[in-house]
Amino acid sequence: MINTTPIKMPSRGYYSLSKVDSEGNPRPEGCPKNITDNVITYEGAYNSLLQDGIFGELYCAMGTGTVERTRSSTSLDIAVSGRTGYVRASRAGNEVDNADGTSTITLVRELAFGLGSKVGTFSEVGLYTSSVTGTFIAGQLIKDEFGNPTTVTVLSDEQLVVTYTLEWTVPNGEETTPVIGTGTVTTPEGSSTYKIYSMPYFGQYGIGGEDSRPRLGSNRCFAQNTAGTVGKSFPSSSHWTDSHDGAGTVTRQSGLFAAAPSDFTLGEIRFIASGGDGWSSSEERFDDVTKKSISNNYATYPLIVEFTPPLIKTSDMSLSIQFSQTFLV
Repeated sequence: MINTTPIKMPSRGYYSLSKVDSEGNPRPEGCPKNITDNVITYEGAYNSLLQDGIFGELYCAMGTGTVERTRSSTSLDIAVSGRTGYVRASRAGNEVDNADGTSTITLVRELAFGLGSKVGTFSEVGLYTSSVTGTFIAGQLIKDEFGNPTTVTVLSDEQLVVTYTLEWTVPNGEETTPVIGTGTVTTPEGSSTYKIYSMPYFGQYGIGGEDSRPRLGSNRCFAQNTAGTVGKSFPSSSHWTDSHDGAGTVTRQSGLFAAAPSDFTLGEIRFIASGGDGWSSSEERFDDVTKKSISNNYATYPLIVEFTPPLIKTSDMSLSIQFSQTFLV
């Protein structure tokens, strides 16, 4: 098993409230004007970053509770039935390079309740992944400009609009590829040291691009020589699985990828990685200079292992590898 040091992907959320009448005119009475910080829950960050995706459908809900939400919360304190329709978001135009190997994705969703569908006094706001149940992504009590709990009152001829902002920080492809693990393996020829490189979060590296597919592993495993001219595919198929400890630590682990003596031979195995699209033996997949995988929508390698000196696999040798990767959300 090859293990890695944790990859940090922090997040932040905040929202503002507004009301309009049936003709779209502002109704400021009984509505806090400030922007309120809130928490993105552990489960919400896990769901968003490593499951359904940060750009997916989110629904807004209101509540009447008085208990502060924490990262361990799984719902609003006292949720009120009835949510907004869903709103998606996009990577394009919403990503900023932090010049430290990470990008911040700022996603703004404007979620409106139907005119007269929310009537009364409310004290908390939250986001869910479903119109009825779903994962609780983020939420908090409504607060005034001093940070004290307050409420919003909505009349029958008013429409409540929640403008929700979620900020996600993820690794990008602009800086040196970080080393997240090192070690030594013993082989019949002696020993080789290895380094594990963490790939950028998205398949395509370009900042603010259209592609929103994250690199989270797949059931494929590949080996490649230094020149990128010869590549071999492990015949075994093994899906990655993930688990969340409920406190922000996510572990993604592959099954065992194994190549029997007769499966393939390769005199120089410089890189091994799991994930990605179909393999062509003459097509380079890993860059010996940047230590990155190719940048495209179909390359899903979350990490690459480099061996020095390269491994050797002859027709009388078997080769197996298993990956484990940890994230802090």
